[in-house]
Amino acid sequence: MNNVRVTVGGLMSVDGKIAPADRVGTKFFRFMTRRHLRMLHTIRSKVDAIVVGVDTVIADNPSLTVRAVKGKNPLRVVLDSNARTPLESKILGREASTIIAVTKHAPHRRVELLRRKVEVLRLGGSKRVDLKKLLGELKKRGIRSVLVEGGGEARWGFFKEGLVDELFVWVVPCIWGGRDAPTLVDGEGFLQDADAIPLRLKSTKVVDKTLILSYRVNRNHV
Repeated sequence: MNNVRVTVGGLMSVDGKIAPADRVGTKFFRFMTRRHLRMLHTIRSKVDAIVVGVDTVIADNPSLTVRAVKGKNPLRVVLDSNARTPLESKILGREASTIIAVTKHAPHRRVELLRRKVEVLRLGGSKRVDLKKLLGELKKRGIRSVLVEGGGEARWGFFKEGLVDELFVWVVPCIWGGRDAPTLVDGEGFLQDADAIPLRLKSTKVVDKTLILSYRVNRNHV
């Protein structure tokens, strides 16, 4: 039994979008206050690793470090099936350790270029990284808590596999609209109402006009 605690979190608009139709999530930054930033970096400082999908890295080029408060930088993990992480990405910087998780189908040349900068793990032979194997590898490294910070496809993967323990959502007071805009949880989604993952509300609060929701997730549902 994998006992790595997984928290999924993210910002979204009132209509559930994590970015406008151009998929640039950094446009949310204008809604974030210094207090929000301190809260986010405090959350980061309390987990052992942060996981994001490669599309988030390509679109937003995040550092995923702790800067607004005093605290440790967590291990950064990128779900990158085909080794598409740009070599100039901030996430490859030396401020914190990084693992790029790829599949066996990832191009050898790209993998070797990334390995010159960070650790690369081949996990899974299908189109997607095997998330259970990933958590197993992280556990071997002493990782006990993981924050899945983005994006919609990465969040869906963890929910689909029944790996999520907690969810927090920051609802920003705006509407993006757009049928092609990414949502908090994307992927193929469940088709039957019986498959929908039930949540138990832990807490609610409003911080600088942003609604903060926290939920517990039943892993055994999936």
